[in-house]
Amino acid sequence: MADRRRVLLVGGGDLAEEVCEALNAAGAELTWLEHADDESLREAVEAGPDVVCVATRDDAFPLRISLLVRHLDEDVPLLVTIFDPGIAKQIEATIPHCRVTSLADIVAPSLAGPCISEELLGVLRDGERTVGLDQGLEEVELPPRQAHRLRSLATAVLQPYDRSAALLFYGFAGLVAMLGFELFGAMIVLDQGFADAFYGSAKSLTTVGPNTAVDDGPKWFKAAIACSVILTLLSAACFTGGLINRFVDSRLTGLIGKRAVPRRDHVIVIGLGQVGLRLCMLLRECGVLVVAVDADEDSETVGLARRLRIPVVIGRGANPAVLRRLSPRTARAFAAVTDEDLANIESALTARSLNEDLRIVLRAGDGDVSEDTNSLQRLGHVVDVHRLGAAYIAGIALGSAADAVALRDGHAELLLPGGERERSPLEVAR
Repeated sequence: MADRRRVLLVGGGDLAEEVCEALNAAGAELTWLEHADDESLREAVEAGPDVVCVATRDDAFPLRISLLVRHLDEDVPLLVTIFDPGIAKQIEATIPHCRVTSLADIVAPSLAGPCISEELLGVLRDGERTVGLDQGLEEVELPPRQAHRLRSLATAVLQPYDRSAALLFYGFAGLVAMLGFELFGAMIVLDQGFADAFYGSAKSLTTVGPNTAVDDGPKWFKAAIACSVILTLLSAACFTGGLINRFVDSRLTGLIGKRAVPRRDHVIVIGLGQVGLRLCMLLRECGVLVVAVDADEDSETVGLARRLRIPVVIGRGANPAVLRRLSPRTARAFAAVTDEDLANIESALTARSLNEDLRIVLRAGDGDVSEDTNSLQRLGHVVDVHRLGAAYIAGIALGSAADAVALRDGHAELLLPGGERERSPLEVAR
């Protein structure tokens, strides 16, 4: 990697600072434009860099810079960070000699591995399948989860997170139960045929009219039917209220299917930013049930999660009332991946107070208070996403053929095709 390549780095913020440090550690000849304008960028490109790297967490800035660089030089290789997959495909198709990646795509595998199992450091896509990376970064099969998944889906239906979903489900269940009670009661006690019993029970259920045969039945059966009518009325009210609420309000969770909030063997993801959304998508790809928590209902990533049918709960990740309703005692893991260190730490401590044995995966390194991420190891598995992403971006800028990166023993390991590894000179854990 240390081949003295001339690298032009464009962009500001924590990510660009970490990429700068990684490039310097690798011995590159670096020019860093933290606040680029047209004139300064023109001069830097005319100086003849071997590669131009645009590193930032914003999509609009890399798009503008990459277009301008390609206008100034048609041949210099470009490496840009873009989160939106649609924009990324358009850039790759429109701008030649341009490689697109994103911080979320780089670090999500290193966050997903510990969420799935404490024995995994990450996950890796191997052709058409996804495999795990063990402590030695060797490929292993992901643990099977089919039985747990079916049980979790069944539990999610029987214990709905949303109150309107609970009204809808249990109201419907009550109506079915009352219909069955009156149907089989009429067949057994009144000796009616199935057609007549079903007709009379359906009329009673829909309040069109009573089953007239009940008038000639025993008194105890009349009393039982009277109670069932009252229960039917209550069930109908619950069902109607839940149904109207589901239609009127925009919901981010569902009663059945992928948007149902899981209750067992699931991963709770706090923070649905770029990293959080990619983590949810990757965990679901690995067959793991997931629920996300975010404070901003109107954010772009929450909208993307809605289209991807990922269940999302709106609220603070450090709110015990919110977390308690997400069943942390039966969860597989808890991942706090917002872009604020203090928010992640607060959420992790709240989750630990609800379940002392819960496996914690923590995003850190954003420097709210301290950049020393080693001090957070007591809370759980800590990943400094900026330094891990910077190690990978720097490696690619310097000519590495790596297609992924993993964190081992505090250092980034660049994963090359064929199972080879390159150790980054940048120490990730600080």
